[in-house]
Amino acid sequence: MKQLIITVIGKDKTGLVEQLSDTVYNNHANWLKSSLTQLSGQFAGIVQVEVSPQHIQQLSNALSQISGLQIHIVEAQIKASSQQQMQKLTVTGNDRLGIVKDVTTHLHQLGINIYKLKTKTESAPNWGYPIFTAQFQLDLPIDLTIDTVQEQLELLADDLTIDIEQ
Repeated sequence: MKQLIITVIGKDKTGLVEQLSDTVYNNHANWLKSSLTQLSGQFAGIVQVEVSPQHIQQLSNALSQISGLQIHIVEAQIKASSQQQMQKLTVTGNDRLGIVKDVTTHLHQLGINIYKLKTKTESAPNWGYPIFTAQFQLDLPIDLTIDTVQEQLELLADDLTIDIEQ
């Protein structure tokens, strides 16, 4: 069996996820993981499926026939176990230009791989100015502590709050 990563984007409409899941199922693939969202009227997602090699082309052809979706398919690279540690943290602060760039640059300089990132901006209760929140799932080198990461990120700006999920 092969694992494939399928990215999709297109105008959002009712029934799109069902159509996508039907296509995967009807073409002998097993839906393993996914992250799907709607952003500003666009549907965007990434799906990991497992399929036997003889059905890959059939699946690819069927997915490309879904009207209004741009599809990109690559074979998954199965990562060998590493000497890393997974850690979740949340960064919150006043929204400003470059906040994602500053945080991700700092994480890269520390040798940290970003496994997952989810961001949002919303109005602060009772104040009205925008608050930015980023939820990270990080792959830390084994010799780096999460306390060091927190200290380094807090140096970026006085208004950043770094919360670590234990």
